[in-house]
Amino acid sequence: MKYSISLINSKCRVTSNNSSSKERILFIFCHISDVLCKSRGSKVKSDDGKIVGGNETTIEQHPHMAYLLLFNGTVDFQCGGSIVNRFHIVTAAHCLTDIIRVRIRIGSTRSNSGGEMYEATSWFTHPMYDSQTSDYDVAVVRVAYGMTLNGVTTKAIRMVSRASDVEDGEDVTVTGWGTTSVSIQEGGSTSTELMEVTIPAVNRTGCNTLIGNGESITSRMFCAGLPEGGKDSCQGDSGGPAVVDGLLAGVTSFGFGCARPNSPGVYTRIGQTVIRSFIRLTSGS
Repeated sequence: MKYSISLINSKCRVTSNNSSSKERILFIFCHISDVLCKSRGSKVKSDDGKIVGGNETTIEQHPHMAYLLLFNGTVDFQCGGSIVNRFHIVTAAHCLTDIIRVRIRIGSTRSNSGGEMYEATSWFTHPMYDSQTSDYDVAVVRVAYGMTLNGVTTKAIRMVSRASDVEDGEDVTVTGWGTTSVSIQEGGSTSTELMEVTIPAVNRTGCNTLIGNGESITSRMFCAGLPEGGKDSCQGDSGGPAVVDGLLAGVTSFGFGCARPNSPGVYTRIGQTVIRSFIRLTSGS
């Protein structure tokens, strides 16, 4: 399966080129370089004014949240990430494909101001990451001189233990600055305010049945979403945290559209042994 990038109103999405009605969308969000630098005075809202059924929140509620600004020389991308210690942030591998520079904002509810900015010195994608299937979609970013973590607006999040799983029906809280409408073609724009949404986990068997199309939800993934749709992560939320009981349990990876009925979002499973071992090896956490 191949992927293409299409620019729509200075945004982009990465989709598969197959003929199926369900298109895999990696939840990145990109801008033409000169557009990105312009501050947005207001956000484009969905029907309820929130990110696909979610709510505005604050960095004090999610002090582990990081905003990643990614440069590849032509198009600039945004992704989310999670602080796991003062030197390292966990994000999605697909966020870092062909990237030459990473800047990080932490400690701010807003994506375009406040907090502290840091430069990454290096980043590591899982060696088994497969861009065709999105398997092993995890990466670790190292910050140059270490981040100042004050425990209020900046704080490392604990991760789930190895071999732990997300159970069917468990509440999963996802945060990010992603698009605020169900479809990017409908005029969605990224939110400058941090948003959160809580959705139930869906077991792998059920998720595989719902997604179909020959796609496979592997043991390195888990799904979350409502049967009726209406709540989900979306473009721009890639790499951000999926939290269960206060612990980092997942990384936002991909989906088929956003918040569609019977199309749960897919997250990299932090507790899977190979994923958790990679994070420990590259970050020390």
